[in-house]
Amino acid sequence: MGSKASQSKQSSSKGFDELKEALLEKKNDLLIKLNTWEDKSSPSGLKEVGDIADIASEINEEALSSVLTENEIDLLNQIEVALEKIENGTYGICEGTKKKIPLARLKAIPWTPYTVEYAEIASKNKSKNSSRSMDTGSYPAQAMDTELLD
Repeated sequence: MGSKASQSKQSSSKGFDELKEALLEKKNDLLIKLNTWEDKSSPSGLKEVGDIADIASEINEEALSSVLTENEIDLLNQIEVALEKIENGTYGICEGTKKKIPLARLKAIPWTPYTVEYAEIASKNKSKNSSRSMDTGSYPAQAMDTELLD
């Protein structure tokens, strides 16, 4: 007779295994793109997948950005963080609210660090900050006046 807790852990572990595979597949796709660039820039031919990972971790940001877009670099970093979280047992927990991220969201975006609700709040705050609205928020009024004069 198994308890509900152990059944739940087993099913979430199985779900995480599927998500881990999805993360590894997406990571591999990005690394293959990087490897294609490496193959064109050196006569060594195709490399083992393990070698690709070593190259990706050692290559400098400038070279990486010439091959992968800024979004792809960010995605690769998010995938790495998600894989680390799976290993240390913190995967599926929202970084903003500390609540569980619904499995449906993780299946749709396995590298997401946030629940939908928190992601929307963060996105709204980001757009407010980037538009530099006149809402002074945490800025003192005097500092805001000085900033506008510069």
